[in-house]
Amino acid sequence: MSTGVFVSKNGKVTEAIGTQPKEALLFAPSKKSSSQILREQRTAMKRNSKRIKDRFSEATKRV
Repeated sequence: MSTGVFVSKNGKVTEAIGTQPKEALLFAPSKKSSSQILREQRTAMKRNSKRIKDRFSEATKRV
């Protein structure tokens, strides 16, 4: 698999070489596996959920 940048123009994907039009969609393959990406997303979701719960608890705590 190439590690370059790819472009999608009119539904056709090719390797991006040179200047690309502004309406072209540019993307690059990730160096991470799909399982690594999913694991990171789940970890981030759990961390964010805990932060929200902690902050809500702190905001509704009566003095």
